[in-house]
Amino acid sequence: MGSLNIAWDLAFTGPIALVGWWYFTDSRAISKWRQVSFGFGLALAAVVLVGPVAHAAIHTFWIHMVQHILLMMVISPLLVLGAPMAVACQSRYPRVRSLAQRFIETGFARGLFNPHFGFLIFLFVLIATHFSPLANAGMRNPNVHCLELILFLIGGLIYYYPVMKGNPTPVFVPYSTRALSLFAMMLPETMVGFFLYSGNRLLHDLPDGMAMGRGLNDQHTGGAIMWAMGMLIDTVWIVLAARDWFENERELAEAEDE
Repeated sequence: MGSLNIAWDLAFTGPIALVGWWYFTDSRAISKWRQVSFGFGLALAAVVLVGPVAHAAIHTFWIHMVQHILLMMVISPLLVLGAPMAVACQSRYPRVRSLAQRFIETGFARGLFNPHFGFLIFLFVLIATHFSPLANAGMRNPNVHCLELILFLIGGLIYYYPVMKGNPTPVFVPYSTRALSLFAMMLPETMVGFFLYSGNRLLHDLPDGMAMGRGLNDQHTGGAIMWAMGMLIDTVWIVLAARDWFENERELAEAEDE
C-alpha cells in the first residue's frame, strides 16, 4: 500500500477552515455551548483527517478505527449539536439565509433528514466499510481510504441531524423516536467491534511488509476499541436525547397546567 498523498491534507484542510470561518463569523445568535460543540467537532476533524493521524491510519488498522469512531460517532454529532443549519437559516448573509431556508422546505430535505433513512444510511456505511470489498480496498488504496472517511462523516451527519435537538427540521421527530433510534444503533456498532475483536481471520489484506500475526493483532485492537468506545459514546448521546425528551414532557405538562 502506498503513502497518503499530501493533496488529501489540503483537500480536507480547505473545507474545515472555510466552514469554521463561516460558522464563527455568523453564529452570534447561537448559544456559546453550541459554538463550543461545533468548534470542538471541527478541531477533532482536523486532527483525524489532516497530518500524522491520517497518514498513520493508512498502515495501521486500529488507527483507522479511531478515525471511524471519531468521525461517525463523535465529530458528526458534535457538529450537528452546533446547530449549523440554524445558523444558516438566521445568517447575516441574505444569500446563505435564503438558500438554507428554501433547502429545508424541499422534498429532498424531508427525505434526507427522515430518521429512518438516516438510520439505514448509517447502518449501510458501518457494514459496507468493514464487511464488504470496500473494506479491503480501503486498506489497500489510500484514495479509497480517504473516500471512506468522507462516507463516515456524511453518514454520521445525516443520521444525527434529525435525532439531535437544535436544527430546523422539515418533519418533527418525536423525542421518543430519537432516544430509541440512538439506543437501537448501539447494537450494530458494538457488534461490528465484537466481530473484529473475536474473529480469527483477517477481514482485509495486510499492508505491504506486515506479518499475519501482527495484522490479526491490529484487527483485534481495532475491534476492541470499537466495541468498548462504541458503548461508552452511545451512552452519552442516549442520555442527552433522554434529557431533551424529559424536558419536552415537562414543558408540555406545564403548558397544560396554565
